[in-house]
Amino acid sequence: MASQGLILLIIVSLIGLGNTNLTSSCDSICNNGCTVKYLRTNIRCYLQSKQITIITATDQTSFITHSGNNPPSGFDVDLMKYIGDIYQINFLYQYGQFSQFVPTVQNNTNIISISTQTDTLAREQLVNFVQFYTSGTGFIVRSTYHQTVNGLNDLCGKTVVVLASSTQESDVQAQNVKCKVAITMQSVPSISDMINAVQMSAAEVGLYGEAVLKAIARKSNNQLKVVGQIYDIQPRGILCNKRNMPLCCALVTVFAHPELICLGRRVYQHVYQAL
Repeated sequence: MASQGLILLIIVSLIGLGNTNLTSSCDSICNNGCTVKYLRTNIRCYLQSKQITIITATDQTSFITHSGNNPPSGFDVDLMKYIGDIYQINFLYQYGQFSQFVPTVQNNTNIISISTQTDTLAREQLVNFVQFYTSGTGFIVRSTYHQTVNGLNDLCGKTVVVLASSTQESDVQAQNVKCKVAITMQSVPSISDMINAVQMSAAEVGLYGEAVLKAIARKSNNQLKVVGQIYDIQPRGILCNKRNMPLCCALVTVFAHPELICLGRRVYQHVYQAL
């Protein structure tokens, strides 16, 4: 367990946990830490009394997408829907830019965020994380692009596009200090903007989570490809407010539900088998 924030590594594609027998008693509200005893006692009564809002993105292919009046879809949505089915929770979705997720959750006790947000020490200062899968960073280019991009060192002298407030933005900034020929970096508000920049040749290389990039490349009609070595494999998680510890604890317990783990394993494997 890390020193900052609430962290429990739940990698639903890889692990299995024991039965979580929940009771109807509400004698305490997770006021003694996230122990099995207190979590099992309080999850039902706490979550069933709440309407929880999820702020998320609209363009994280295979994980969460949304357009028009259609409901959102993807791996993240399937997980949250199953939680709602088990515990009769009413989740409401609202949509925003990636850079809004941390401050929105930080300032609203009953809002959580699920997307492809990397758990970092800096973010743990602001919000709690409930980790549920891991992923690394990849590089995406046009299929006709033939210059070498194996890692961050190869970005020197190139035009690169990243998502604003992302870990990839920080990575490129740090790499640029080391370059003899500077990187030209563009920071954009959405993944769609990043992909458009690569497709329209406004940028040579885009950086983001490799699972999302592989899904985008697969659906691009051979216009895009993921290249280079995946780096910085880190846990990703649901964001929750530090002042709402019972909600954070409840989410940890929900992800330990054996039926959710089975569903998560199937969905997660399906996502990666399709990439």
